[in-house]
Amino acid sequence: MPRRRCAGCGRAAPKAELVRLALTRERGRPPRLVLDRAGVMPGRGAYLCAAPGPAHGAQEPAPRCAELAARRGAIARTLRAPVQFDPADLVESER
Repeated sequence: MPRRRCAGCGRAAPKAELVRLALTRERGRPPRLVLDRAGVMPGRGAYLCAAPGPAHGAQEPAPRCAELAARRGAIARTLRAPVQFDPADLVESER
């Protein structure tokens, strides 16, 4: 099973235990950070630990990991793009 590292706490875990973040790039708009639960968006992705909850379904990032990643600038480093985000404002991608 593929393993990925959480951008917040640094824990290496199976992909199924993490939530993927990606950038949307729409013409005429700045890039926006979104949750890519399906894991199908193109480009680099960053991962955060999933909050405890239902095993399968709408996973949310763990608040602690999202806050750590935002404070440390880890998402921007992982995505190799300038990104500033509020952990409470993450939205799911339309894909």
